[in-house]
Amino acid sequence: MSILRFSMLAFCLALPVSAALAQANLNVAQYSKSNELWYPPNLDTWIQTGASIGGEYNDKPFDPQHPGTVGVVQMEPTAYRYFREHKRYAEGTMFLLSFYQAESKSDPQLPGFVQGALLSQEIHVLDKSRFGQEGHAFFMFPTPDQQMASALPPGNVCVVCHMEHGKFNGTFAQFYPTLRALLGLGK
Repeated sequence: MSILRFSMLAFCLALPVSAALAQANLNVAQYSKSNELWYPPNLDTWIQTGASIGGEYNDKPFDPQHPGTVGVVQMEPTAYRYFREHKRYAEGTMFLLSFYQAESKSDPQLPGFVQGALLSQEIHVLDKSRFGQEGHAFFMFPTPDQQMASALPPGNVCVVCHMEHGKFNGTFAQFYPTLRALLGLGK
């Protein structure tokens, strides 16, 4: 190998990985001109990462007879594929949290609860290029027919809680069995 080729190879290997290669941006989230998030299409293709019952944001004690809502967390499919491969979130990763009424009287059904009517949804987007230092934004969709939503203001209670209690990059991966297994997080 010539000295010139060897020098070029050594120079290329010494270059740092570009930010674009080190952290992909999915560019899946679509925003209006006023930075509102459009309600994503094809939510039926998103990957379920976890579910809970009775996990509303209030201080009431849990009542097993009336458990409140069933919360289902889903992750956008390209973000999930990236996460599986790299064990980190790509910029633009989206999580969807849907709250359903817990129903106990459906036919036929064994004892227990099923998902009833959809009550509300929220989307958590991770993207430092769009949301600055926090890199996290939450968009509330209180009705199923709402087509776009504005981000909650920076420093909101959702971001603060996620950053304080989320076990992986401001997310509650500790409660999502599929992500927990990939990360080796104990429960």
